[in-house]
Amino acid sequence: MKQVKILLYALPWLLIVILLLLWFLGFEFPGKGGRDHVEVINTRLILEKVEDLGKIELIRYNYHEIFDYQQLSMGKIRGSSALRQFDYSPDLKAVLITRGEAVGCIDLTRMQLNDIVYRHDTLIVYLPDPELCYYKLDLENTRVYDFERSSWWSRLFPDEDEMKGVIEDAFREAERQIRISALESGILEETKNNAELILRPLIEKLADKPVVFLYKPSGSLRTPELKSF
Repeated sequence: MKQVKILLYALPWLLIVILLLLWFLGFEFPGKGGRDHVEVINTRLILEKVEDLGKIELIRYNYHEIFDYQQLSMGKIRGSSALRQFDYSPDLKAVLITRGEAVGCIDLTRMQLNDIVYRHDTLIVYLPDPELCYYKLDLENTRVYDFERSSWWSRLFPDEDEMKGVIEDAFREAERQIRISALESGILEETKNNAELILRPLIEKLADKPVVFLYKPSGSLRTPELKSF
């Protein structure tokens, strides 16, 4: 009986000692005094890793075609005789066999810290709009296949400077057509798709979270407001 009284007397002090020990060891008690769980996503680190990729080339279109260029004279000097009509300002035609390429890319150096946002266990990443990085003729493998002068005057009195100018114009127009063809073929959309395929595993590994990609208008420095998150 005496031992029970001693135990009851010592029990409160024993509980106090245990609680103090737990508090000293950093144990958090449930209830109002407990700390809320806060998860920190290091967006700056993610941005730095992404920016290290720079301007990434994501798709390349290669072109090999025959390009027919005609330069029509707007100021013909026309004449006539008893037999036929004639002119003194010829129409000129150049035919090229061309090779060239167009490349789509995304410039990740344009991203800012506020382009990476954490919402509801998902990382929202705003990428710059895809762009046509460059387009060009492969001059080493592009050549003049044919050059034609339409009128008898130009055949009798060929102008080499005129011929050179037409061929230079034909090369410029052939290169411009590469740009038009690439854009009409959807190179920017394919660039966007490839960007997500390449960047998603990298960013999800860094953040350990699912990633959703959105896009900022070209030239915009302001991140659009989130409406669906």
